[in-house]
Amino acid sequence: MRAVAVLPVILFHAGIPAFSGGWLGVDVFFVISGYLITGILLRDLERGEFSIARFYERRARRIVPALAFVLLACIPFGLAWMSPPQLAELARGTIAAALSVSNVLYWLELDYFGPAAEHLPLLHTWSLGVEEQFYLLFPLALAFLWRRGSGLAVPFLLAGGLSLAAAAWAFATHPSAGFFLLPFRAWELLVGAGVAVAATRAAAPSGFRAGAGLVAVVAAMAAVPLGLVSSLPAMALASAGVALVLRHGAPGLIASRLLAHPAPVGIGLVSYSAYLWHQPVLAFARIRFGDDLPLWLMAMLGLSAILLAWPTWAFVEQPFRRHSPAGPGRPLAPAGPGRPLAVAAAALAGLAAIGVAGVATDGLAMTQPPAVRAILATVSDVNPWRDRCKTGFNEANPIHPRPGCLLAGDGPRVAFWGDSHADALQGAMFPAAQAAGLPFYSVTRSACPPVPGLTRTGDAASPGCDAFNRGVEAYVTGDNYDVAVVVARWSAGIGWAPFDNLDGGVDPRPGDVLTPIGTAPPDDAARERAVVARMAGAVRDLLGRGLRVVLVYPIPEAGWNVPEELARRRAASDAPVTLSIPAEAYARRNAAIIAAFDAIADPHLWRVRPAEVFCDADVPGRCVQSLGDQPLYFDESHLNNAGARLLVPAIMRAIEAARRDAAP
Repeated sequence: MRAVAVLPVILFHAGIPAFSGGWLGVDVFFVISGYLITGILLRDLERGEFSIARFYERRARRIVPALAFVLLACIPFGLAWMSPPQLAELARGTIAAALSVSNVLYWLELDYFGPAAEHLPLLHTWSLGVEEQFYLLFPLALAFLWRRGSGLAVPFLLAGGLSLAAAAWAFATHPSAGFFLLPFRAWELLVGAGVAVAATRAAAPSGFRAGAGLVAVVAAMAAVPLGLVSSLPAMALASAGVALVLRHGAPGLIASRLLAHPAPVGIGLVSYSAYLWHQPVLAFARIRFGDDLPLWLMAMLGLSAILLAWPTWAFVEQPFRRHSPAGPGRPLAPAGPGRPLAVAAAALAGLAAIGVAGVATDGLAMTQPPAVRAILATVSDVNPWRDRCKTGFNEANPIHPRPGCLLAGDGPRVAFWGDSHADALQGAMFPAAQAAGLPFYSVTRSACPPVPGLTRTGDAASPGCDAFNRGVEAYVTGDNYDVAVVVARWSAGIGWAPFDNLDGGVDPRPGDVLTPIGTAPPDDAARERAVVARMAGAVRDLLGRGLRVVLVYPIPEAGWNVPEELARRRAASDAPVTLSIPAEAYARRNAAIIAAFDAIADPHLWRVRPAEVFCDADVPGRCVQSLGDQPLYFDESHLNNAGARLLVPAIMRAIEAARRDAAP
């Protein structure tokens, strides 16, 4: 079963589309872990040999050596291939992994504007954090319940039910917390623990139930890429499937014979080391060679983790899992838990100290030339109104107007509305609106274009987009606004393909698409046409309600992290470098939505074309992403304040024209 868990996870992180449900392998690991650890603890309790110190010693011997080895192995590759911000991120990940809080770190960091998950070598250690946090208290709680003699079934069912209910709430309102944090994941470990408790009573082997369990695990992983099931039901199905296999499998049954084949047994034997290696291998490959590596190569790189796992298992895991030698030349002999725990703590403390040094030096930024440091510093040149005027994913329909987002002024009122690309412009829009004395309101929401009637699916799902958009629309039309400015990363949700800038940069963020609510297009091409039609229809709806509309066409995407790519090139150059990509990449990416917008004929529509600002001007045939050493973006697609200041004058001219048209 460990092989059934680890192989899909590896292929999922390698980006193989057929395995986009492979993340459920972690859920399989959680159930197996709860089953094995609880079984060990119950046997110790039955024999009167339970010792919390011995338990933590076993955990340290099992977890720490291979983890420390992989963390150390990441450092030279980070020093060789990572930019200072990436190296600082690796340092933070090292600290978190050493302290078993990676899940908390990535819960805090992996928002819409956070680092790309595919470039985080230690992202996968979040699951170790969940497990270690669970095992801080679980053994003591189990021992307490055992010694009371009141039974384990009811407390396990109660705790598991509460955790599952909390997970249902979290996945609906705070999906990132539901994914990463222990309270919303404990139920899976408790499923395994419950099977271990049930295993103290004999169960008749059942080929049907064991086979159904294995089918359920595979079906859950297959259903995700087909869009047949959402995250939590898929996790529940996979967890139930593992439980059936563990409880009812037995030698001779079909499911058991499949799982007992030497291949899955061998992979399962080294699954922990394979899991530790796969994400660093894939992340460093993407960092060094780009995000457009062919899928077959990514699959091979991911599976190479199994080859690395064998020597790690043999020469790192196994020696440390045995008891320490009594002396030179003498056979292995038992040792007390104190020394192994102290050694493990010292190793983790040393790794954390290395991480602290990396964070304190901003990823050794001082080793870079001043021009490179100045470029990298621009990652903080972001919209200062973001925390106020960009709504959170848990605010399906916030109250309007949001405090601090409404400017007073005279004349026709202006509403500025859109997704994170609109949010990125606020740092220049608010000062410009203030200077012009505009009555101006701005509200944005990441991953939600200003189009009612659409919902977003996939890994970057933003719950509540339709409710948010309908709430903004009701406020704008009901409170007598005259002009609506709509901005979005329009093409990002039309097709599944990430943006390819044709110069080796491919947006590394997870793919996701928009789909019309209440309809089921027969195929993906029909869905794309329906989404484009709905976007154009939303503009027509605003015009039909009597609003003057300023429509901001797609802002050119970058395809790579602009400050990091510019810094890399500047480090190899004696003079400033203007970063740019082919204008063809922009035209190809946005052809469908531009054609749909161009087809809207209305005298109350003003068009702003960002391509006229960024493309074919400073560098013919290309779209600029920097002006010399000044980046115009703070990541792969969002303008920084410097870039926004280039585009906002065109938006302000359109707003003024629309306000003159709306004036009595």
